[in-house]
Amino acid sequence: MHIYTQRFHMTIKRLCHALTYIIILCVLLSGCQETHSHVQKRPVVRTMQIILDKGSENSSYPGIIVARHEIQESFRVGGRIEKRLVDVGDLVQAGQVLATLDEKDLRLSMESAEAERSAAVSNKKQATAEERRYAILLSKNTVSRSEYDLKHLSAEEARARLEKADRAFKLATSQRGYAQLVSSNDGVITKVSAEAGQVVAQGQSVVTVARKGVREVLVNIPERSIQGIREKTAEVSLWSKQDARFQAILREISPSADSATRTYAARYSIPDVDSSVLLGMTATLHLSERLPFQTARIPASALLNQGKGPGIWIVEPQTGQLTFRPITVDQYTERDAIVHGQLSNGDIIVTSGVQKLDETVFVRLTDATQGGVR
Repeated sequence: MHIYTQRFHMTIKRLCHALTYIIILCVLLSGCQETHSHVQKRPVVRTMQIILDKGSENSSYPGIIVARHEIQESFRVGGRIEKRLVDVGDLVQAGQVLATLDEKDLRLSMESAEAERSAAVSNKKQATAEERRYAILLSKNTVSRSEYDLKHLSAEEARARLEKADRAFKLATSQRGYAQLVSSNDGVITKVSAEAGQVVAQGQSVVTVARKGVREVLVNIPERSIQGIREKTAEVSLWSKQDARFQAILREISPSADSATRTYAARYSIPDVDSSVLLGMTATLHLSERLPFQTARIPASALLNQGKGPGIWIVEPQTGQLTFRPITVDQYTERDAIVHGQLSNGDIIVTSGVQKLDETVFVRLTDATQGGVR
């Protein structure tokens, strides 16, 4: 009986030890789960470090390369075009014939004026001779003073008619010379507005000649950007040569907006143009202006608007605490935004999932190196 009692006590003792081990194991497992649960409540977020730069406001506008001076060459008289001697793209020199008119009518007008001039010359000779004869007769008291005055007035009228006929003849001769349209400057033909056989009026454009010299870029500036445009630094880039930048100077801007587009036409001169810049090329005008504050470039996904304006989440790297900081957006690009506000170099901001965060949430950063995306 004593042996059974000892065995019973030993069994109870072993059960107590096993139960103790089980309780200790449960406590340890429970602590691990709590720690794991606490860790899971601190989400990992993608972040980046802010780098402040000198503030500048940049904008760009599409344009086209044009000549500073374009001349619409036209005939000084109307008529039917007989020949057009140039085409678009042809280089021309000052005095070169561009087109000619049918001279038949102009030649007839000149011949008519010449006949009128000849008749006026004969009439003047006759009237002058009569005046001289009556002057002699008056000196001999053969004719009265009034008769002599009539001959004198007739002679004066004949001289005036001759002068008028002479000027009409010169005008008709000049108009016949206007049958040839000549270039007034060296340049290149950029547009043809009339063809051979077409009847054109006096002053109607036949061809357009772009003068050699300074090239310009023609752009349309919207209303919201017109203020302070003269103080902005301008550069021009070409679609065909995007790596090159040319300094540009604002030469003129339209005083009124276009009625359809509500934009203002502006011309920027490009003084340092080279032979690669051709008329009609697609260009981009880049305008920049220094701002009195520093700006930062951040992903657009970092912005959060809670109804009181845009802002960003600032992360305290040691504790993971979040702070919402309002900012001002200066410009949007394809994926980023240029912003300014109460920012400092090295501030860590959240760049994704910002709409799921609030100031009660503590976050964890990845092990990425500082200065990059986390």
